[in-house]
Amino acid sequence: MVCITVYNQVSGWDVRRYFFPLCLVLYEFSTYIGNDMIQPGMLAVVEQYQAGLDWVPTSMTAYLAGGMFLQWLLGPLSDRIGRRPVMLAGVVWFIVTCLATLLAKNIEQFTFLRFLQGISLCFIGAVGYAAIQESFEEAVCIKITALMANVALIAPLLGPLVGAAWVHVLPWEGMFILFAALAAIAFFGLQRAMPETATRRGETLSFKALGRDYRLVIKNRRFVAGALALGFVSLPLLAWIAQSPIIII
Repeated sequence: MVCITVYNQVSGWDVRRYFFPLCLVLYEFSTYIGNDMIQPGMLAVVEQYQAGLDWVPTSMTAYLAGGMFLQWLLGPLSDRIGRRPVMLAGVVWFIVTCLATLLAKNIEQFTFLRFLQGISLCFIGAVGYAAIQESFEEAVCIKITALMANVALIAPLLGPLVGAAWVHVLPWEGMFILFAALAAIAFFGLQRAMPETATRRGETLSFKALGRDYRLVIKNRRFVAGALALGFVSLPLLAWIAQSPIIII
C-alpha cells in the first residue's frame, strides 16, 4: 500500500496533522454509540410508542441496513467530487437525522429514521479510511487505522453500559442530542483540518464502468471469502447487542 503524505512534515504542523484523524475518530465513535447506546433504551422507546418488543432488534437492523446502503457509491463519488465535501455531507446528514428522531410520532417513523442515521456509517469506511490512507505515510496509516478499529471494539462494550445508566436518569431522546453534539464537534474539526486527497476530481462517474469494476471484485474469491468471514465473525456480537435488552431486562 502506498500512502501519499499531503501534510507538511515540519513540527509546526504536527497538531493540525493529527487533528484530522482525531476528529474522524470522534465522528466514528458518535455513529457507533448511536447504534449501541440506544439499545438499552429501546424498551422505553417501544413503551412510549406503544409498540411490541419485536421492534427492539428491528431498530438495530434498520441502522445496520442503512450502513450498507451507499457503500458502493460513496467511494467512487468522493474520487470525483472530493473527499472533503462527501465526508462533511455525511456528518451533517448524521446530525440532522439524529435531531429528526425527536420529531418521530410513531415506531415506524422512528425505525425509518434509524435507517437514515445508519447511512452515516457508509462515509467512514468508503471515504474516511481512504482519506487517512492518502494523507499519511504507511506507518502512521497503520497506527491510525488500528485506533479506529479499537473504537469499533470499544463502542459495543461502552455503549450499552452508558445507555443503561442513561435511561435511569434521563429521557432516551437525550441520547440523540448527545450523538448530534459529538458529531457537530467532529464536523467543525473536519471542516478545519481535513485535507482534500482525491486525485480524480472532475472525472465523470460512469455507472457502466462502476458495474464492471464491481463484477471484477465479486469474481475475486479470496476477497469475497475474507469479507464474508469478517461479517460472520461479527454476527454473534451484533445479535447479542440487538437482543440483550429483551434477554436481560
